[in-house]
Amino acid sequence: MTTIAQLPPAASVSDSDEIAIYQNGQTLSATRGQMIAGTQPALSLPANTLLGNVTTGTAAPSAITIGANLAVSGTTLSATAPPFVIPQLAAGATPGAADIVPLGQGGANVGVSYANFMAGLGGLPGIPGGALTATASGANTARTIAALAANAVSIEDFGAKGDGVTDDSAALLAAIASGAPVRFGPKTYAIAGECDMAGTSCTLLGVPGMTVLTRPGQSKAGTATTAAWISVSAANFFADGIIFDGNAAVTNDTMGVAVQAGCTKSLMTRCVFRNMKGASNGSGLTYLANDPAVTQHHVDNCEFTGNAVHGFYAYALDALSVTNCRAHDNGVNGIHVDSEDPNFVLKIRELQIVSNTCWNNNVGILVGNFIANNIRVQPFVYGNANPDVLDAVVASNNCYSNVRYGIFISGRNILVSGNLCTNNSSIAMSGAGILCDTGYCKITGNMISGASAFGIDCGGSIYTEVDNNYINGALIGLNIGGGQYCTARANFIQDCTGSSIAVQNVESNGAGDNFGLACTGLSIVGNWINYSGNVSGIVIRDGAQNVVVEDNIIVGQPGANLANAISAYTDSITIRRNLLNYTKRWAVNPATVNGVYTLKIPDIADVVTIAQASAPIASIVTTQAAAAAGQITFAKVANGGSGYTTATVAFSGTGTGAAGTVWVSGGAVIGIQMTSFGTGYGAGTTATITGDGTGATANVQVGLPAWNNKELAIDCLAAATFATTGSSPTQSNWTGAPITVPAGATIDWLGTGDGWRAARFSQSDYVSPNGDGSVTLKTRAGDISLHPAGGGMVRIISDTEPTGAVELIGRGSPLNAVAAPPGSTFRNLNGGAGGTFWVKQAGTDASNWVAVA
Repeated sequence: MTTIAQLPPAASVSDSDEIAIYQNGQTLSATRGQMIAGTQPALSLPANTLLGNVTTGTAAPSAITIGANLAVSGTTLSATAPPFVIPQLAAGATPGAADIVPLGQGGANVGVSYANFMAGLGGLPGIPGGALTATASGANTARTIAALAANAVSIEDFGAKGDGVTDDSAALLAAIASGAPVRFGPKTYAIAGECDMAGTSCTLLGVPGMTVLTRPGQSKAGTATTAAWISVSAANFFADGIIFDGNAAVTNDTMGVAVQAGCTKSLMTRCVFRNMKGASNGSGLTYLANDPAVTQHHVDNCEFTGNAVHGFYAYALDALSVTNCRAHDNGVNGIHVDSEDPNFVLKIRELQIVSNTCWNNNVGILVGNFIANNIRVQPFVYGNANPDVLDAVVASNNCYSNVRYGIFISGRNILVSGNLCTNNSSIAMSGAGILCDTGYCKITGNMISGASAFGIDCGGSIYTEVDNNYINGALIGLNIGGGQYCTARANFIQDCTGSSIAVQNVESNGAGDNFGLACTGLSIVGNWINYSGNVSGIVIRDGAQNVVVEDNIIVGQPGANLANAISAYTDSITIRRNLLNYTKRWAVNPATVNGVYTLKIPDIADVVTIAQASAPIASIVTTQAAAAAGQITFAKVANGGSGYTTATVAFSGTGTGAAGTVWVSGGAVIGIQMTSFGTGYGAGTTATITGDGTGATANVQVGLPAWNNKELAIDCLAAATFATTGSSPTQSNWTGAPITVPAGATIDWLGTGDGWRAARFSQSDYVSPNGDGSVTLKTRAGDISLHPAGGGMVRIISDTEPTGAVELIGRGSPLNAVAAPPGSTFRNLNGGAGGTFWVKQAGTDASNWVAVA
């Protein structure tokens, strides 16, 4: 069968041409015209529409409306508005957070708020922002962000994690090596030791109270002689807001943060140094020695706590300032500055420790040491010979509740001023608010309170002034013995439970090691002392020499033992112008004591008043001297001998029970401390010193002497006689005879050591002024002699005759030999009838003498 495809093609087609169709089961023919009859010859559309299909699939054509800004002109579709050109748009304002930004998103056009659009920039990787510029707050010049970021680098820039576990020490050192300050976030960074910070400059900037550097372990030994967790040798070092936590679990005997000698300038502020647990080196922050280099080190507003040894420890360096810091709960001392160079070369100079607060340490603040050889081997060699600290000020610190001392100072030229020391010294009979074993220093204006063993302890000091301090509640208010040329002046001392001011001739540490000095040149002047009960005011023991006690005001509360106001066991003291209970004159009367008519006076008294005396007074003694009769009050070294390391003393005499401790220093005996005064001793008591040396001797004092130059005035309201013969202590006067002082007169006595000497008194035994204005001259025995000196004469005058006449003696005739006024007489000691007694009759020359017998 022939197919359509096999038919020859027609040349053209018209409406009359026929085409085969199948219709009603038959094959028929139809013309092309018949085939298209009934179809629409044209499409009719509304104006401004297009022909299309608005649905998917097969459908009749639809009219599509032309939208805004479009128009159909003929067969052309065009826009009625100008083309959309961005530069031709109107200027807008700075985009706001709610403004819309057009985006193509997911194949569609969308609008995104400006806030969301900009928030997405941070999530796009690889976008460099360093070239962007910004102006720092308060500045006036724009810089690139890269330049601003270079002002300081973050440790995270160098790979630090800050998770407290990963060792960030390599990142830290790399950040430091950049030369820029290193910033830390509020994180915990694990820094393994030893971490060595070197270079020209190193600056660490943290978030105060939140940035922690902790030590996960200590494996590297370090470059220093003693390993450290963090070793700083950078020439300049600055740290702010960092908590340096040594980790209490790491007990290696290393330093915490150690500033090496190569660092000569540092500033640490708002940092914390804690939990260093090395047995001997475990201090929070340590400055190693670099004297005599010129340095500038300042530690301010930092905290030191929980360290096994010291919170802050500085060796020999110059110009260190520690201010406004807090040191507490450290195993040894809060702030410790000391050299301990056994060669005596390295020193601490220009030191300031000001306005710090220290509590719950062994010692709050320690500056220097009192070990003369800088060797801590017992027995200690104490003394001021080699001070480690030269020129320092320790001022305005608050030290409380420390175990032994609030402040411990030793050195030369140190000012300790304005400190508050409260409730220090929790160990019985040990410790003080302030301990000052110093030379050429001043302790002034401090407030010490609480039940410490000592308020201020200056035992063993030389050339030190303790003045204007307030001491309240200590066992011993002020201890200032065992030193040389010191002064306690204008201090206010009250409510002590033992004694207000105590002086030992030789001071010790309480463990048998003495301070190498015997007390001399001590002044206790102008202090105000309040005491009660059996507490003592001023106590001086064991023969301290050249002591002045004057102008002190002592107040004994009701019930106080007034005899304890001053107790001085020495023969070398000046006591004057002191007041007890503001009493200038003490009323006392003599009484018979052991058969001796005795006047007992207060030790503090300069003036006493007696209202009756029924017998000649044969003894003048102080209250303390009466109580100490028969006791060995002190033994004064006469010869220290040589070659001693140990020695003992034994007393022999009529009494029993006296004992003492011998102090040895430099091979010689320097003092004897009485541990028991004994009883029943008298004249002839001796001391024998034995030991491994030779030549030491001592003189024994039984009872108390009448102190040399002690001034005592006795106002006699009734006539009183003072014996000479048999008096004890001796009562001497120039006459050699007893003295009777009339009622209303005063006698002044002067202590001589062996007794009393009458310095000034009314001589009623020889010259008696009478109530009627007349005067009587008498003698106790013998003649009354008139003895003009040289060419002097006995002249008789009156108010109306001021020239008067003279009584003369001589040999031979006075005629033309002796000049005299008229009425004068001359006795010729050669005698002879008619030439023995002469009278001057006229003139004032040598003529007109007439012999009358």
